[in-house]
Amino acid sequence: MGALLSLKGVGKSYWRGDTEVGVLRDVTLELQAGQLAAVWGTRGSGKSTLLKLAARLETPDSGSVSFNGVDLAGLSERQHARLMLEWIGWVRRTGPKSDLRMLDYVALPLLAEHGRRDAYARAEEAVERVGLSAQARQRWGSLCDGERTLIGIAHAIARAPRLLLVDDPTANLDVRERERVTALLHSLVDEEAIAVLMAVPDMPAAMRADQIFSLGGGRLASAPSPPAPPPAELQRGKVVHLRGRQQLV
Repeated sequence: MGALLSLKGVGKSYWRGDTEVGVLRDVTLELQAGQLAAVWGTRGSGKSTLLKLAARLETPDSGSVSFNGVDLAGLSERQHARLMLEWIGWVRRTGPKSDLRMLDYVALPLLAEHGRRDAYARAEEAVERVGLSAQARQRWGSLCDGERTLIGIAHAIARAPRLLLVDDPTANLDVRERERVTALLHSLVDEEAIAVLMAVPDMPAAMRADQIFSLGGGRLASAPSPPAPPPAELQRGKVVHLRGRQQLV
């Protein structure tokens, strides 16, 4: 089976005044369905840029980015919008611009494609999947940081994507909240066969991933040794499938 996400020889630079700053140099990465890959590096190392390239929110200066064998550079804007709507979920750091109820926030991107009843049924399922049914009718401003991260994941998975892009999901969280978020991401990979590409600020936060990469000086390098398997308490016995999930091909 081919890679779901493939970056080959990707380079990206930005201009700061008259100076060209190379952020990524010859980056190559492959991610299969049902895998979690973590990229760790210091602030400003290019982790967020890497995720944006994976979603074609930015375009590389060199190399190629492919999703399910399709080069993203060849997509029209309409095709790209469809890709982000149906296949790639982006976990946002920030919430809604207005102080919406969480269920409304999760249902909002579904309303254009589904009737109101179906959209809210899918939203309720996603909120339940992240363990926040009791908070579904609370507003963004009343949630703690950990709950906001989980609702961000619910917002992204409500459309049953095949790839989830997560930028530093454990930022500003305490140990218990970090464990909860990490356990959820692993369960999505194991039970839903979602591929997850996650950016984290340090190696310990990456240690439970299937693939670990470090990013520094624009270069992406694989971890020198495979990570330890997840602790037993992170394993889940019940398989739950999101409504309307696409079949893998």
